[in-house]
Amino acid sequence: MLNKSVARRYAEAFFKIAQETGQIDKLQQELENVVATINGIDELKTYLNHLLVPVKQKKEIIDKIFSEQLSAVTVKFLKLVVDKRREGYLDAIVGEYCDMADESRNIIKAYLFSAQEVPEDEVKVLQEKLSASTGKTVELKQTVDESLIGGIKIRVGDRIIDASVTKKLEMLQTKLQTLKIS
Repeated sequence: MLNKSVARRYAEAFFKIAQETGQIDKLQQELENVVATINGIDELKTYLNHLLVPVKQKKEIIDKIFSEQLSAVTVKFLKLVVDKRREGYLDAIVGEYCDMADESRNIIKAYLFSAQEVPEDEVKVLQEKLSASTGKTVELKQTVDESLIGGIKIRVGDRIIDASVTKKLEMLQTKLQTLKIS
């Protein structure tokens, strides 16, 4: 919980700068590239997250790696994160920033879980219906979950629509247990 609140504060500050400069998309792309680069090189991630490495050296590494490919705003933000010893939160910060950027674009993420792959045309229909019911553009990500036996389960934000066979069997079991036989 603390990780999320710390990440949220940094993301909010950076997002506010992005809004003011009209660079929400550009800065999001830059942050995603930074995280991909750091996560792609184990030694770099270890180095930046190590508590005994001085802040000055970490900032020099950031300059060497990112100063030519990122805007000055993003480089300055990364250095601030390092100054405050929050580099371990960078993944979470970027995740929070992306959520804020999506919200500003009126986009919401939804997750479709099914026992087997759902045909693309049916996914599109579900996506359109979810968009109509939420009033937002829905990005639907599909995952196969064989434990569902059949049917689907959809998660949109904190709401879950469960139309799986597993859920129906659980409901039937509960109903049968409460039934009185005379």
